[in-house]
Formats: sequence, structure tokens, C-alpha cells
Amino acid sequence: MKGMMRALVGRSRAQSASDALIAFVQSLGMHGTDEMALCSGVLDVIRAYVGERPCCIWKNVSARVEKLCERGMVEIFLDSSSPSRETALSRTLASGSSEFEPCRMSSLASTLGQSADGFLHIPIKNASEIMGILTLAVSKKEARDHGFVTPFESLGRLLAMALRQGEDRDVINLREKKLRAEVESTTRELEQTNSRLIDRVKELKMLYNELQKRVQELTQANRAKNEFLSIVSHELRTPLTSITGFLSVLLDEEAGPLNEQQKRFLTITKQSSHRLNFLISDLLDISRIEAGKLNLEMEACSLREILQKSVEGLKKTAVEKKIQLALDDSAALPNIWGDPSRLQQVSDNLISNAIKFTPSGGTIRVSAAEKGDFIKVSVTDNGPGLSLEEQEKVFDMFYQADASTRRSNGGAGLGLAIARGIISMHGGQLWVESVKGTGSTFSFMVPRNKAQKAA
Repeated sequence: MKGMMRALVGRSRAQSASDALIAFVQSLGMHGTDEMALCSGVLDVIRAYVGERPCCIWKNVSARVEKLCERGMVEIFLDSSSPSRETALSRTLASGSSEFEPCRMSSLASTLGQSADGFLHIPIKNASEIMGILTLAVSKKEARDHGFVTPFESLGRLLAMALRQGEDRDVINLREKKLRAEVESTTRELEQTNSRLIDRVKELKMLYNELQKRVQELTQANRAKNEFLSIVSHELRTPLTSITGFLSVLLDEEAGPLNEQQKRFLTITKQSSHRLNFLISDLLDISRIEAGKLNLEMEACSLREILQKSVEGLKKTAVEKKIQLALDDSAALPNIWGDPSRLQQVSDNLISNAIKFTPSGGTIRVSAAEKGDFIKVSVTDNGPGLSLEEQEKVFDMFYQADASTRRSNGGAGLGLAIARGIISMHGGQLWVESVKGTGSTFSFMVPRNKAQKAA
């Protein structure tokens, strides 16, 4: 600003008001956007081009004027007997037009050599908005000179636009500052969140690695268990076969006659060896199923014939408990694709379980029906039933619901686990539906023979 003023002052003081307007436009960028800086620049340009006469800029604050800045000690040039300055300024605000306020100058003004006859009040106007007033000491002749007044009115309009732009820029800068602060705050929050997420990912990765390690350990332990069961089962089966064979020889009295007590003891021993042999078979089956090594001899077979064999084979046991066991008559069923011996094992298990847990005088119904691409088999009893919790666990290995009473019925709790594994290998499902105290229905579905379906 000081550099600009030195350049301006060095020019001829006889320059016109139009030159002052041009000078302000050319130097507008040097004033900045601050309100005080803009107004001070305007006053300095005016004094540089039209003489160092008193001038002042007033700000419009709610229809009242407040002095913003001045040059040339305006107050001492106003005669106390002149009309109210505030009234003159108010008229300019109200009319929006330039007004001349005639007034006598004080003795000090005369001493300073000023020849002004009053003050010209020029509105600082942007469209219809009057933002303030530019007051300039002038003579009557200058106040009437359109060529003198018009550049100052244009200067007022330019100043108004500059002030409005400054205010708008201030608003934008404030918004940008606020937005920048919000962005910085959000960025910090995101960085903190990202840091927490990175830490959490590291924790999860550690947990995953630990879980993988545990899974490998459990897999190895399960593999070792299966190998152990397989080896032990094979090692037990060989001597057990010999024991069972020699018991048969003794019971057939090929080694000599036996009395009744000896026969009874040997019969109990042979029955126990058979139960042990069944347990070993179950252990071998479950270990092969878990290892995926159970071989199925698949062929087209009749599920009705399989069910009939199971019912006929177990009817004697049911009669001994006074239980009515029946296979429902139904229309001919299509063949299925499966391993007959393994499906026989499943149906035997389901029916024998029903016999075990159905009280004397109860009923067991075996049914089969075609369900689209599947054949559904159901074994329904009116035994004690299963709770929801028991239904969720009944297919687990070694699980026996209500063990205190059910272990008295024999078994190791492997039959249903083996049955589900066999049905799953056939591409089917095995499930239970039961209400505690009213009985249970165990059902399985296996696919029908695809070749027969295509035919």
C-alpha cells in the first residue's frame, strides 16, 4: 500500500476524479479483501488525485451510520451551527442518491486553506443494497458538476462490489476453514479407526493361526484315534474269533459232554463275545466313515426287501417284549442305488433301537414312500421320546440319552452315528422327530435309482 501511495502522490494533483476512479480499479488487487484496507485505499486514492481534502467512509449498520475510517480531520471542518450531519447521512441512506450538505467551515479550515463549501455524501451501493456512505469535502461548483460527481458514484459502486466480494470471500473462507477442520477431524478419526482395525486384524490373524494350529493338532489327534481304534479293533477281532469258535466247539460238546450249568455259563460267554464282536465292528465302521475309507458296494436294490428282512429278523425280539412290529403295506417302490448290506445295517439299527426303548405292549411301525427323486423310510415308536436337547445330540458318537436307563439296554452309542454316516454316503439324510413322552420317528431319505427314473 505504501509503495502504491508513493507512486500516486508523485503524480500531478490536477488529475481529475475520473483518474482517481481508474487508479482505484488498477490498484484494487493491492488493497486485499479486508474491509478497513479497502476503504482506507479508496480514501488515499481520492486524496492523491483530487487533493488532500477531508473525506470519510461510513458503514451502514441497521439503517444507522458508523464511522469506518477518515482522512483529513473531518470533524474540525464541520461547523457546529450546520444542519445535523446524522440527518444528512440518513437522507442519503434513505434515498440511495448522492446529496450535498452545505455547511460553513470552521476557522481552522480557513487557516488550512480549504475552500470547500460543504460535504458530498455518495452512497456505497451494490444493486439495491446501500452498504455505506462516502463523504467528501467539496465546493458547490464541484457538487453540481456531473463530470466530477459521476466517477465518485462509480467509485462507490466499485467499492460496494469489492466489499460484497470480500464478505462473500470471508464466508467462503470460513466455510472452507470449517470444512477443512471437519475433514482433518474425520481424517484423524479414520486414521485412529484404521489403526484399531489394523491392530484387530493382527489379533484375528494371530487367533486364526492359533486356531489353525489347534485344528491341525485335533486333526492329528483324531487321525491317531482312528488309527488306534482300527488297529485295536483288528487286534481284538482275531483272538475274539478264536474264542467264539472254541466256544461253539464246547457248546456242541465236540470236546466232551457238558452239564447244564456249564452250558449256561458257556452260552452267556458266547453271547458276550457276540456283543463284543458287534462293538468292534461298530468301532471299525465309525473310524472308516470318519476317515472316508468305508467302501460301499453300490447296485440297484429294493428298499422294501431290505425293510422286510429287517422286520422279519427282529420280529422275534419284538415278540419277546410283547411289542407289535409291522411294516406298512404300500404300492410298489422303485429301486434305489445303494449298498444293500449297509442299508440293511441302518434299518436294523433303527428298528432294534425302537424295540429297546419301546415299553412292553407298545407298537412300532415301519413305512416307506416315494418322495419325488427320493425314497423316504420312517420307523415310528410310542416309546419315551426325546427332548429337543437330546434330539440335537442323539447322532453324536457315544451319546446316549438318559444314560442311567439307556445303558441298561446295551450298546455303545455308535449305531446312530454310523447310520447317519452311511445314509450321507448314499447322498441322503437321516433325522429324528420326537415329542418327549409320546414317542419318536426316525426317518431317512435316499435317492431312487437314476437309471430306473430315466426309463
